[in-house]
Amino acid sequence: MKSSQYIDILGQQVSKRTVLFVVGAVTIVVGGVVGLLYYLLLAGSAPIVATAATPATPATAAIPATAATPATPTAMVVEPNVRHRVNQSNSKMSSQSSLVTLLERHLEATQLSAVDSLIVHGAASASTVTCELVMMARRPNLYTLKTEGIGFEYTSELGYNGQIGWSRLDLLNLNKDDVEFFTRVALFESSLAHLAWSYQSRQAVESGLESVLERLPNEQWQGRVCAVVVSRGLLPISIYHYIDQQSNEEVYRRTQALRGTDLVDLEMHLAPSDAAASPRLPMGYELYFDGTLHDTIAITKIRPNRGVFKSRFDAPSDATATGLSPRAARAN
Repeated sequence: MKSSQYIDILGQQVSKRTVLFVVGAVTIVVGGVVGLLYYLLLAGSAPIVATAATPATPATAAIPATAATPATPTAMVVEPNVRHRVNQSNSKMSSQSSLVTLLERHLEATQLSAVDSLIVHGAASASTVTCELVMMARRPNLYTLKTEGIGFEYTSELGYNGQIGWSRLDLLNLNKDDVEFFTRVALFESSLAHLAWSYQSRQAVESGLESVLERLPNEQWQGRVCAVVVSRGLLPISIYHYIDQQSNEEVYRRTQALRGTDLVDLEMHLAPSDAAASPRLPMGYELYFDGTLHDTIAITKIRPNRGVFKSRFDAPSDATATGLSPRAARAN
């Protein structure tokens, strides 16, 4: 009987110890080869990283490839610029969002959203003289202002058709500079709905709201905290509108206009609106030239959406044209 310490392999008696030694040795060799192959597969990109890192130290070699490549310092330089652009964009969007919110509240308060035209009747008083006043307006930037003397012979009419201004005046002693000045004054007075119409204009939609309106820091005016918005681009003057933060209605406006070589400060102190009226517009105003009261206007009737045709704002055949352009205001 053969001993249990031997194994018959191909007719030869081989010690079990020898067989186990050989099997173990083979297993170790095979395991080592497999382990080496696996290591080479995992470290296949290691030579590239080592080349990019200068110089290659043991600590650098231990850094992950994503941190050791030259892309890391580039990202560190670019990141602040990207963040700066995002902050600029967010700031611009925040400012525009604030302006839109303000204008929406203004539209709600004044009920001008669906008003396409206006005919405004009133009386203008200056010293001992009183004139009947009629203003006509059509969105986005067509205006006329006509005054007729009460108790004396006087008629004047000034208008703007979106491209040029024009005038018909009984006063013959006005030169060209005076005519252009008073045409700008008439636009300043008659554009009571200009803020709302600028907001809803085609130019605001196609070129961006900032092309016609810009919100400025709040100011206090006669004890009221007012949002300040400047309108430009649709008229040959830039108008600064002061919106009362409580009523969301315009309470004050200002601009400047050339009279010859003199720059005149124009101001309108707007009266409160009629709470029962629609739309709600100021029921009068005081007009100031360089801080001095020029005349006082009391508005008696406001008629919206009366079908005022665009041709009504064209210059009559006997009118004098004035070279007003909205582009001049946009540059201011």
